[in-house]
Amino acid sequence: MTVKDRIVYQTLESRAGEGFQAVCPELLITAFGDTPQGARDALRQQVADYLEDCDALGALDEALIEAGFYFDDDDGIWISNELKPVKGPDIVIL
Repeated sequence: MTVKDRIVYQTLESRAGEGFQAVCPELLITAFGDTPQGARDALRQQVADYLEDCDALGALDEALIEAGFYFDDDDGIWISNELKPVKGPDIVIL
């Protein structure tokens, strides 16, 4: 499993002039394409490149935490807090 396969993030899409844009708001990355699929593919590649660069610098965890991600131990992936909020701690009052 590569770095990009372990991270779940938002993708927002819209028209941009005569083309399309796809945005990952958590990482502040925007990509463009002639079609919606082209914009999504370009965004996936830019996000993958960014994450691989962070990983190579040893700063992946820090970058993801700052962007609002958390590590989901159950699934073994990083996930955006915007997509699936962190569960609160289970507190038992005795």
